[in-house]
Amino acid sequence: MDRSERRSVKGIVFDLDGTLVDSLDSIWRATEYVLKNNGYRGVNRQDVVEAMGKTIFDLFLRAEPGLSPEEQQKLFEDYRRVYMDFIAHTRLIPKVKETLVVLRSRNLKMAVVTMKSRQNAEKILSFFGIRDFFDLVVGFEDVKEHKPSMEPIVKAAEGLGLRASELVVVGDTHIDVMAGREAGALTVAVKTGVTPLERITSERPDF
Repeated sequence: MDRSERRSVKGIVFDLDGTLVDSLDSIWRATEYVLKNNGYRGVNRQDVVEAMGKTIFDLFLRAEPGLSPEEQQKLFEDYRRVYMDFIAHTRLIPKVKETLVVLRSRNLKMAVVTMKSRQNAEKILSFFGIRDFFDLVVGFEDVKEHKPSMEPIVKAAEGLGLRASELVVVGDTHIDVMAGREAGALTVAVKTGVTPLERITSERPDF
């Protein structure tokens, strides 16, 4: 039986970067600022493109492979502190708000699962006036394993009071599809980010 058949969908889990917001330039500029402010070389925009869907620590290590855990943590704290200074370079993906209005009218529970810190994710959602659509935000610090592990999706399901099999996971990368599938959720891939379409579809999303 096809995975999409005979499902009772009660909740939707969205990725944030590249799915709800186009934040590539904010991530790039904030990372560049933090690295240079701490005496390291910067990071080019293509490095950010290739690191989308991964954690900020992956991006730091791409720029500076020899960073110690303590140095990485210092960069992370600085990045979390200054990120919103670069929010002007982020835009809401077209039709996101209208879509959320429709989904909420259908009494679906909704969550955001992101590689960002929960603190910054909450601020970004509030900045664009969409925080109140979501019942839950699962951030980087809320799980031990990150996407493509199923742990963040399972965490969101638990927080929503649902089974993972009752969720649809929406994301713009193959990593989102992998995490959703591993958790037993339906998966929807959107081409609003920078991941090549063929890379996303290679993981065979349900929609």
